This record gives sequence, C-alpha cells and structure tokens, in this order.
Amino acid sequence: MAENQTIAEIKTAESQAAAAVQTAKENAVKKLNKASADAENSLKEARQTAARQFRDKIKRAEEAAETKAKNILSKREADAKGFYDSHKSKVHGAASWITEEVMKKYGRG
Repeated sequence: MAENQTIAEIKTAESQAAAAVQTAKENAVKKLNKASADAENSLKEARQTAARQFRDKIKRAEEAAETKAKNILSKREADAKGFYDSHKSKVHGAASWITEEVMKKYGRG
C-alpha cells in the first residue's frame, strides 16, 4: 500500500512539474512575442525619428541657402548700383564724344 501511495505522489509531482513546464513555456512565448513587438515598435520609432530629423536638416539647409542667396544677391545689386552711380556721369560725355566723332567723319547731314 505504501508503494501505491509513493507512485501516486510521484505521478502528482510529475503532473505538477509538467504543468509548471507548460506554464513556463507559455510565459516564455508571451515574453518573446512582447519583446518582438517592442523591437518592431522601437525600429518603427527610430525610422520615423530619422526621417523627421532628415526633413528638418534639409529644411534648415534650404533656409540657410536661401538666406545666403539673398545676401549674395543684395551685395551684387549694391555693387551694380555703385558701378552705375560711379559711371552714369560719364555717359553724357561719352555720347557727346561719339556724336562729335560721327559728325566729323560723316558730316552734318
């Protein structure tokens, strides 16, 4: 009779061990699935962050280029205006000189 009781205890222990192993496997699968989902979410967030940072850098570069272009254009316009202002007084004299030369060569009509 003691032998039957020992066998029953062994079977009960085996059942409990099998249930514990099954529970551990289920928990491991749940943890693995959660870890996979977390990894996918982290990857997705990292990609979105990288894309956002890329767009921001492109925007800042475009703004900097626009500012630089405007500065260059303003400087060139100022240079051109300065050149024009410094030479506009010479136009009348040059036109008179050309007129005189033409008149000398071809006469007064």
